[in-house]
Amino acid sequence: MFKKDYILNELEKLSLIMARLMGLKEAGKTDEFTHLTNTTLHDEYGTDLAGLLELTSEDFTLRLEEENYSADKIDALGQLLYLHCEPFNANPETLLSLQKVLIIFDLLEQKHHRQSFENINKRNFIYQFVNSNYE
Repeated sequence: MFKKDYILNELEKLSLIMARLMGLKEAGKTDEFTHLTNTTLHDEYGTDLAGLLELTSEDFTLRLEEENYSADKIDALGQLLYLHCEPFNANPETLLSLQKVLIIFDLLEQKHHRQSFENINKRNFIYQFVNSNYE
């Protein structure tokens, strides 16, 4: 019971943070958005954006598995990275972020047997973007 309450509280907290981030992004408050993103990554995942992006795909996957995050927390990380990339620009940081998002979506599907229409649509949009800009 306690674990379930803890997970629900964590989800609620992350949902509120994501809503705040979306509002900051929509309002064009880039500095506040970046600060809240890095604060959230530090508090929830023990890293910052630069630290995540410099990880190789293998190291990123290994870190997610070692930390043993819940599927919801992994999904929240994917949503945060995706939101960070929007609107997509063809640059190295966007490509690194999107690669991490795809790793997260794969992990959610393969290890946690979890899919959503939202993530499927985001995956398709990422593939279209990468095919249009990097191949």
